[in-house]
Formats: sequence, C-alpha cells, structure tokens
Amino acid sequence: MNLTNRIKRLSSLIVLLSKGQKLSTPDVVNRFGVSKKVIQTDFKDYLIPLFFDNKIFYDYSEKVYKASNNFLTKTLFSADELAVIAILKFKAKDKHTDEDLFDKADALFHRFEDELSNKIYQKSSVEKFDEFKDEIIQIRNAIETKNIIKCFYNEKYREIYPLKILNLEGYWYLIIYEPTDKKIKTYHLNTIKEIDVLHSNFLFDNEKIESFDSAITAYYKPENLAINVQLYIRSKVARYFIRKPLSKAQRILRENEDKSIEIEIYITDYMEIIPTIQRYMPYISVIEPEELKNKIKKNIDEYLKFNE
Repeated sequence: MNLTNRIKRLSSLIVLLSKGQKLSTPDVVNRFGVSKKVIQTDFKDYLIPLFFDNKIFYDYSEKVYKASNNFLTKTLFSADELAVIAILKFKAKDKHTDEDLFDKADALFHRFEDELSNKIYQKSSVEKFDEFKDEIIQIRNAIETKNIIKCFYNEKYREIYPLKILNLEGYWYLIIYEPTDKKIKTYHLNTIKEIDVLHSNFLFDNEKIESFDSAITAYYKPENLAINVQLYIRSKVARYFIRKPLSKAQRILRENEDKSIEIEIYITDYMEIIPTIQRYMPYISVIEPEELKNKIKKNIDEYLKFNE
C-alpha cells in the first residue's frame, strides 16, 4: 500500500484507531515512513476534526492519539470513505472558499449518514429493525472489510464469516459460513446477539456469495444443484411477476395474447418456490418439473383432508 498517498494513509490510521491502538507520532512516523510534520497534520487537520463528538482525540497524559474502540463498525462509511470525507472537510476550510462552507459540509456529512441509515430502514418491507439496526451496521461493515465476527446465536457463541445481508420475503437474514462445520447457513438477523467484530480476516468464494442474489426465500441452498422450474401465470396476477421478478434469474418465456405469461426460474430447494405458488393459487400452475407438481398436489390433498 502506498502510504505516501494521503487517502490510503488516513484510511490506515482510521482502521488502527478503531481497533483500539494508541498511536504516538514517533511510532506512526516509523511505521508509515513519512515525516513528523505530515503525521501531525494528518491528525490535527484531518482526523480529529472528522467527527464532532471527539471519537478521535489526542491524550496529552500518554502523548498518543486514541479513538473510541470499534467506532468504525458503528458507522455507515468505510475507512476509505471516511478518509475522503476528512480531506473534503479540510478543503472546505480553504480561505478561497465560501466562509460557511465547512459548517455546511460538516452538517451534510452527518445528514448523509442519517439518510443512509433511513434508506437501509426503508428496504424492510415487513420486518422493521429498530431493535437491531446497530447490529446490521456492524455486520455490514464486517462484510465489507471481510472481518470474522463472534456472536451469540441459538444459545451458542460462534465465530462466523458474515457473507451477505438479504431481505427475503420481508425478513432480514445474514448468510454466513461457519468454519467449525464448514457449512453455509442462513441466520435470522433479529436473533443474532452480542456481536464482536474480530481483527482477523476471512477469504471466501465471491461467486458463491453473489449466487445468493438469486435466492427467493431462506430455503436457498447453494450447495444443491439448480432446479429448472417453469410456471404458467394467469393474466390476473401476471403483472406482479413482471413488475417484481421472483429472482434475478427469472426469465419470461412467453407472453400470451390474454396477458398471461410463462416464466422460468432456478431454485435449489422446492420449498423456495412452493409457498409462493400456493399463495397465488389458482392463478398460477406448474408446467415443470413433475416432482414439484406432485408436491403441491400432496399439500392440497392434505389440506382438504384436514378440513373435511
């Protein structure tokens, strides 16, 4: 990493401070290979003014720079983004700019973070996450930085790789890899507690992570072979499937004159699609595979028998 580049250097300092490290000027000079004046400028003009609540500060008794431990995991910005914001805020104080530009830029930064938080909130179509919004922010940042997290889930402490946050059918889930049993799992976010972002990083197959974009429900199983499903959808509900596809992999095979459609999707488990089909009955039917038809018919038979 080129630490003579201010963005990279500020970003590195933000990460170190967030991990609870105490940084003296001589230590940073030796570590980064830049002058004492440069480091002092980094803190005085860029990092300390970055936050209004003194998250980053100089401890005169110990002669070191400090910060609120793990503050980076509780912001919606990455370390690189915060470094850029610090530089923009500094440039806003230039004597050639409008006199109130810095105050407005500072207010805009905090408002922007609030707006980002609201946008995440608005994505939840059913389950609101007021009670676990901080956990989502922590996990989101751990995903970006590929940090292992420790958490309490299903009455057990676990160390996991956080891979992806998904909203499936209105509920929030975290897709994880648990190295103890070498399995990809789906955790309901609301039940993940006591999150601790560890300083160790993980590596994982990005292609497998991206495959979750095609998940329809929490029954998605990436280790399974994909199953091709073709559905006939009557005109009364067809527009819903056109406006909001079941997944990124949905493809319209045919649009009929009566406005009905035939679509193709890929699933990894029949339970990914069965609840949706049953929800829209009798306006939707299975063209193939035969096994899916039989499973739905069995469900209907059991329902009728139960309600006799």
